Amino acid sequence: MTGLRSFDAIDVGDGTSVLLDRSCGTCPSCRGGATLWCSRPAGGGRTLTSPVPTASVTALREAVLAAAALLEAPRGGTVVVVGEDGSPQVVMARRVVADVVLAAPLLADQSVRAQVAAREPSGRAPVIVAGADVRAAVRAVRRGGHVCVPAPSSGSGSIQPSVTELVQREVTLVAPRRVTDVLDRMTRDAWAATVAAA
Repeated sequence: MTGLRSFDAIDVGDGTSVLLDRSCGTCPSCRGGATLWCSRPAGGGRTLTSPVPTASVTALREAVLAAAALLEAPRGGTVVVVGEDGSPQVVMARRVVADVVLAAPLLADQSVRAQVAAREPSGRAPVIVAGADVRAAVRAVRRGGHVCVPAPSSGSGSIQPSVTELVQREVTLVAPRRVTDVLDRMTRDAWAATVAAA
């Protein structure tokens, strides 16, 4: 993922890997608290996790980035995470925030919309953790709400909102700044549950 080279994984053998923080700690981004955007990632790095199955590393990395973006959004209210219930993103989001976290494989899902409407006066969630279709999240979030964008999306599957959509709906896009905040909040049991979900 371009721009997120400081959050990496390394194979440690026997089909396992660990997640690493390669941020330098001295560049302007690191000094500003945005270690994910380090401009001079270190060659080594600090181990952030115990060994996990290498086959699960990508899903776990995405879950940590989603949770890191979520921690940057305002608290209080309903959070909708685009993903299947029981996915690593949903499991981790429920562990790092006290808000009600709902899983929505599709933002147009009527049962999720009904659950949000029962909790929110506007009928829309104040915070959505987007998947590849950021535009759909911008359209679904409450006016003046926040859409968490876990990682830069430039692939062919990503759908981005226009500036006009963002301005008209007064939506703020929120990106992750550092992953250490997420992993510091995770208990051993919470991390084990996230790994099992991957």
